[in-house]
Amino acid sequence: MTVCLFWTVTLMCDIVLSRLHTEPATAARGWLRPRYYLLLFLAVTSVLYLGHCVYFNRLTHLMVATDSLYVAANLAVYPLYYLYICALTQREDGRRLRFALLLPALAAGVTVALLYAKMTDGETRLFIEQYLYHGRHPETGPAATCQMYVHDACKVLFAVLVAVVLVKGNRSLSRYEHLLNNSYADIENKSLVSLRHILLAFVVTSAVSFVCNIVGRYRFADSEWLLTLPSVAFSILLFIIGYVGSRTQFSIWNIEQDEQEGSFSSLSHNQAATSETNISQLCRRIEQLMNEEQFYLQPNLKIEDLSARLATNRNYIYLAINREMKMSFSEFINRQRIAYAKALIDETPQMPLTEVAERSGFNSSTSFYRNFRQYQNMNPKAYQERKR
Repeated sequence: MTVCLFWTVTLMCDIVLSRLHTEPATAARGWLRPRYYLLLFLAVTSVLYLGHCVYFNRLTHLMVATDSLYVAANLAVYPLYYLYICALTQREDGRRLRFALLLPALAAGVTVALLYAKMTDGETRLFIEQYLYHGRHPETGPAATCQMYVHDACKVLFAVLVAVVLVKGNRSLSRYEHLLNNSYADIENKSLVSLRHILLAFVVTSAVSFVCNIVGRYRFADSEWLLTLPSVAFSILLFIIGYVGSRTQFSIWNIEQDEQEGSFSSLSHNQAATSETNISQLCRRIEQLMNEEQFYLQPNLKIEDLSARLATNRNYIYLAINREMKMSFSEFINRQRIAYAKALIDETPQMPLTEVAERSGFNSSTSFYRNFRQYQNMNPKAYQERKR
């Protein structure tokens, strides 16, 4: 709870400060939008762990109020994280449909609250003591019986929501990475691979959560070490989510902005060129441009730069490179950069690798090293030492 509250407050301060220096429309529709979802995710997760705090400290006089919030928050946290991923990776089309994943949480929370209102004080005390703390189904009134069934159903619903979020979230990240690799030559500080790793970590933690739900929280109430292990694991994961989210600056919004700029710039060229359908001929034009002008050496190269240079549509460039050359735009450009870097090292083995990286078009040594190892299966330092 403390970790979630820390990042909630941190993100709130960051959003307020950013809005003071950003146009309102840009702040609402642009790069700040994912942070609103991340803030909501962390705030609701704080409520979830508040429910745990009340439960494990046996503050039974607060249970009626917090249990409804806990049930709703427990069903909302994974869908909210999925909405955060969507804000980073998907265009705004269909955004309202994605919010449907929050309806089970809302319905469950309201239902639990209404059932508590219909239960007598005696039924409430018996429900809390027997069901919530000992996992038993005592004979009691219809409202309390329904309350037990609702809580049991929420455990199953939790597992279903987790599975849906994991599958859909992974697909969203895959589509984003595909788009990214076909839009930019340099994807450092743009890729969301770290979120994929976090989502995979969610596979493990969600399994733990599901087991805890099925086993029952009451089994952890009297064992400190059983309570400590999942608490530490979730705290670490949530801290990483907050840290990565606070540092993530690039999203689908930036790609859309570059696409708009590219479409505007192409309007000034010959319109006949944008209707070119001979993809094979376009491939030859691209290869000619790379060979004669070494266009790949341009830093921060985007597919829009290539489409503007050839006075054609970016979709044709995409088809030419992906369908005919069987690779992404990023791979196409960086393979040629690495070939150029190898030639530089062959000619001047004493040249510093930082200079080799810069002259080859890479905007960082990290990107140069990563691509060299990827396409040459060896470290550039080792290759350089062979040539000396």
